[in-house]
Amino acid sequence: MEIESKLLKIIIEKPNSKDILSMVMNLERNSKFNLKHDIKKLKGVWELRWSSSHASFLSYSPFIDNLQILNPSKSNGMNLLKPRGTNRIIGPGIVAKLNPINNIRIGVRFTHAGFIGPNIGFTKLNVLAQIKRQQKGWLDITYLSKDLRICRGDKGTIFLLKRRVNEKLFVRFEEFISNF
Repeated sequence: MEIESKLLKIIIEKPNSKDILSMVMNLERNSKFNLKHDIKKLKGVWELRWSSSHASFLSYSPFIDNLQILNPSKSNGMNLLKPRGTNRIIGPGIVAKLNPINNIRIGVRFTHAGFIGPNIGFTKLNVLAQIKRQQKGWLDITYLSKDLRICRGDKGTIFLLKRRVNEKLFVRFEEFISNF
């Protein structure tokens, strides 16, 4: 786990380091992850800390939590950009249905996207629209520990996500996702 600890430190302190990819490949090479045995370990709140993409919404920000909330036993997931420091399901989001494809690949079908707003009186402001044209992809889970998940997406992007222990936010996700 020494490589994992170094990687977690470097993505925070030197996110443009050229050492990141070699550390990722080293962890992937020694990974024992298998969806059949480890799918329940994906459950929870994950924060995107680094990606190989140059898209701004796939970059780490000290002001915004870029989260992926997963409950694979119920085939549910959500990507959420929310203000850092809040414990609410609020901000731009996209809801997904998940399905295992093979030992490391999870199929992702996006169903709703838009803005999830705050409560105003007794009403929660939601501007989520059903996605009419099928949007789908997949993620290969190439490494998983209790703290770190490495994924490779269908467009070749590498993602490093750090587990966030936040039971309150996960419960709010479960309540929110039950509407879909």
